[in-house]
Amino acid sequence: MNDDLDPNESPERRLLLLGVFGVVVMLLLGMLGPHQAAVWRMPQVLEERAGAALAAAGLGGLEVVADGQALILRGVVENEEDVAAAERLALTSSGPGGAWAGGVTRVDISDVSLGVFERPYAWSARRDGPRLVLSGPTPSQSVRESLLATARDALPTAEIVDELRIAGGAASPAFADLARQAVRSLAGLSMGEARIVDEQVAFIGDGGAAAVDALRQAFADPPAPYKVRIAVTVDGLDLENPQLQGLNLSSGDANTCDQAFERLMEGNVINFATGSAAIDPSSRPILDSLASVALRCDRFQIEVAGHTDSEGTRESNLDLSRRRADAVADYLAGQGVGPSRLVARGYGAERPRASNATAEGQAANRRIEFHVRPRNTP
Repeated sequence: MNDDLDPNESPERRLLLLGVFGVVVMLLLGMLGPHQAAVWRMPQVLEERAGAALAAAGLGGLEVVADGQALILRGVVENEEDVAAAERLALTSSGPGGAWAGGVTRVDISDVSLGVFERPYAWSARRDGPRLVLSGPTPSQSVRESLLATARDALPTAEIVDELRIAGGAASPAFADLARQAVRSLAGLSMGEARIVDEQVAFIGDGGAAAVDALRQAFADPPAPYKVRIAVTVDGLDLENPQLQGLNLSSGDANTCDQAFERLMEGNVINFATGSAAIDPSSRPILDSLASVALRCDRFQIEVAGHTDSEGTRESNLDLSRRRADAVADYLAGQGVGPSRLVARGYGAERPRASNATAEGQAANRRIEFHVRPRNTP
């Protein structure tokens, strides 16, 4: 019992005072405790909820910054209607608002402007020795400046080349944080590139074991809707695909990259549902390895060639082989490989690898192949 209480107080009054004290403590714990509604987390929660509402409405490229219960929006939209929609969505994203309701009290849209949208939204940071090149669109001038500042802090002795521009179209307000983390992670590698293309994040390059491990940890749980593909070697070694040992995919020629695809496909097949272009889930591991090679061989064009056995008509086989090649190309593009570098072609049964007279031969003829050549080669 509190010794400061008057000993002459009645028991009922003491109980009342203790009850009031308990309510105050509970209110403070409720406001300051480790949960979503805590006062200290309120700005972050308001930013997250507003960002989710904007992204769901196709306005994810706007930057969202909380100042207490007020929100500041920055960035580019395509028309005046989007400005009003962004203000309304941000204002109502956390309930009715008001100082005690825990919602957004005010939205500042003075830094939202009409401008150019880019699709795809393709940003990159490329490190080559003492040089770091930042290129592509950023949602706002403040994001552009923060990326340059992050680069200077992460690589204080490097030459920072600014090829950034302001444009709308980012997939989420999380773009800025993701791009800054990409620059910091890239600084730990000896060489490489980070790319954010719409919702896909991809890393290629090489670094020490500690730096590569730190990179994987930093991007182990990316914010929605982003997906991450890391194709980084450790001191020149591809630990996930040891069969590629001895192939320099960072600077090798097209033949070197061709060999990498051949080694991965040796003893492996990409399976599809019977008579369909739906990829069987069992093929995802080999497809992920193929995507890593395609990312590291980004200097070349890659043909994805579909083949069938001789069962069925020529037209149906050509159609099926093309649809399967398209499905594989789409999967690789979804892992960060530039769609413009992928060419899908279907050859049907015209290029058999074995005799179609046996079941074994037919199985060998149902396949996907990869051919690497300089860009713009027919």
